[in-house]
Amino acid sequence: QKIDRFTWGLEVAGAERGSSRNRMANTVQGFKDGPAYDKILYVSEVRLADLKKKVADSKDVTAEEVTGLMFPEDMDDDAVLVPVDISGEEADFPTTPEDLLEKVGPKAAVEALTRAESLFAKNMKNFSDDERPISMTVGEWHTLLATNSQEEGGEEEAVDDDQVVEPSPKKKAKTS
Repeated sequence: QKIDRFTWGLEVAGAERGSSRNRMANTVQGFKDGPAYDKILYVSEVRLADLKKKVADSKDVTAEEVTGLMFPEDMDDDAVLVPVDISGEEADFPTTPEDLLEKVGPKAAVEALTRAESLFAKNMKNFSDDERPISMTVGEWHTLLATNSQEEGGEEEAVDDDQVVEPSPKKKAKTS
């Protein structure tokens, strides 16, 4: 399955590949979009840790593992996804698993996402507490994908800059 129009970076609906795109990030105020989030992607916390260990142990990493890291649709709804910052990579750094794999291969993809994880940790202070990207669950991600693809045959609805998208009811229940 080609992950194209709504990439794992939580691309704002309606943005075409190659255009100036805004991405969404989960914040304490809900899902927000805008240029500040253009270089933020979300990856599986557990799978990133496992793949970092594999790379450190000089073990092979597969394309399927990288796809599962960046697009963990098979994980349980309560699995945690963490933000990473790809601003330290080249300007045209691929944001879909297949484009990334085609460009650099599985091992280099994990190495790049590991650097992005470290850069996010270093750059967190650049965001206010209310605007800082925070982790989310796979369930929240699925809810966001479903919300954004309900219009006309899967086409996403445009979202204005800095518009807040409410988190799923599941998250609200957890934070109450």
